[in-house]
Amino acid sequence: MRYLTVIIGIFLMAAIAQPAEARKRGTTNQAIALVENLPDTAEYQIDGTFVDVGYMYEETSLFSIPLWAEETTKTFVLYTETEDGYSYLPLDEAELLRLKETLGSDPTEGYSFSRWQHMWGIFPAGLLILFGIFSTLFGKKDDEEEA
Repeated sequence: MRYLTVIIGIFLMAAIAQPAEARKRGTTNQAIALVENLPDTAEYQIDGTFVDVGYMYEETSLFSIPLWAEETTKTFVLYTETEDGYSYLPLDEAELLRLKETLGSDPTEGYSFSRWQHMWGIFPAGLLILFGIFSTLFGKKDDEEEA
């Protein structure tokens, strides 16, 4: 059991380790949460693609499993998903007001960023850590009793 904990620890350290680079914070990426799906009409089209209203946040992940999400920019955006991720346009107050007028309602009204929707990966990671601690603490007694 002890060896399993050591192997899991080495595997996690190797997965997290990355080459040093100025201002690089591991596996933190900017992501966009859907706020409102806009109608697929010509007025909500930029460069031939239809856009939606989204909210930008930062997400820390490991092997594409989200572990932590944080509001950093507090910015609403018009965005579309592309092959490389997202293509987005930040909305300032004037553009947001114009969007409210064309829609006839406020797409951002009542929206609050829910960190827990974007952190589901922390629970399996936490269980893995608890299993490692449990096997380290209580696995030794089994080895001593057998000897």
